[in-house]
Amino acid sequence: MTDLAPQNPLETLLKSAMDGQVPLKAFMQAFMASEVVLLTGSLVTADGSGFDPLLFAINDVVHVAVFTDAARVGDYPQEAPHIIRMRMLEVLKRVPGGYGVVVNPGTSLGLELSWQGIQEILRDFA
Repeated sequence: MTDLAPQNPLETLLKSAMDGQVPLKAFMQAFMASEVVLLTGSLVTADGSGFDPLLFAINDVVHVAVFTDAARVGDYPQEAPHIIRMRMLEVLKRVPGGYGVVVNPGTSLGLELSWQGIQEILRDFA
């Protein structure tokens, strides 16, 4: 696992929340409004078609990969060469049933959201 220092306000807030210095609800409110980076295998058109996100299997559950900054994508563009940006809340609304989300996969500055957790977030913040 790669250890990362925060490089933008969202990452600073994430680190503070992980360290217990910021209430989870305050972090989630900011996170849902933040723009995040996703990698996709196809070009995405204006109507959203072509969205083929980078996926990871974690404990036999498929997770959509999300990054807090374009600098965090590492070597993953080899698998999904196109970068798109959208608000985190919009990402969660598009996650298929049963899938989770992994933020900054392979790093210490990240988190995993289960399908159930996504549903709770959408109920609380959408």
